[in-house]
Amino acid sequence: MKIAFLGDSITEGVPGVSYVNILQENLTNYELVNFGKGGDTISSLKKRILKIPNLDHFDIVFLFIGVNDVFGKLTLVYRIVKTLMRQRWAKGIGDFKKHYIDTLEFLLKQGSRIIVIPQLLIGEDINNKWNTLLTQYVTSIETIVGAYPSIEYLDIRKDYIAYLADKEISSFIPYNISDLLKDVKELHSDKDVDERSKARGLHLTLDGVHINSKGAEFLVKGITKTLKKEIPQ
Repeated sequence: MKIAFLGDSITEGVPGVSYVNILQENLTNYELVNFGKGGDTISSLKKRILKIPNLDHFDIVFLFIGVNDVFGKLTLVYRIVKTLMRQRWAKGIGDFKKHYIDTLEFLLKQGSRIIVIPQLLIGEDINNKWNTLLTQYVTSIETIVGAYPSIEYLDIRKDYIAYLADKEISSFIPYNISDLLKDVKELHSDKDVDERSKARGLHLTLDGVHINSKGAEFLVKGITKTLKKEIPQ
């Protein structure tokens, strides 16, 4: 069975821990293909998947995208970088929903089983302004997916929120893009990621966005469990 993972840097696994690599180690009877690309927004992914050859040959497609439509607004520097990379963020919820629906409609035509994972976090303080905004985007995805009975929704975000509920929360967010670039350059193993995550007082992420081993564990467990389900009739 062939499975495609469509997403951004969290799926690509740079920086942070690669949940796709861990899944491949555990699911030896599956062929997993990682189509994650750092910085992707819903609009840039929508354009990119048109160029992926033989996407209709996959039995299952995971769609895990959208955090950069909020994260890309973090600072002026991020906005400039994303503009130069042609990874424009959605102008608002309406624009986001349009691109997301277009993406799902395209994937539905490929005939694969589609499983959607919502955005996770921007900072581990679920009540910060970025997560408050991100929640609106997550809610829009829930509404969209609810209109498609054949599409499955795997809500890992609620598991993250529940896990963090009784933890001492760090406010760390990589407002300085140099922190992000240093992580990409300096972290070469899952152990490196987890050590830096711990030093920042974080529990599930390396930097509030990209995941550490514990964060990857939630994704791996959720995906593995979902893969055992039959396609809805």
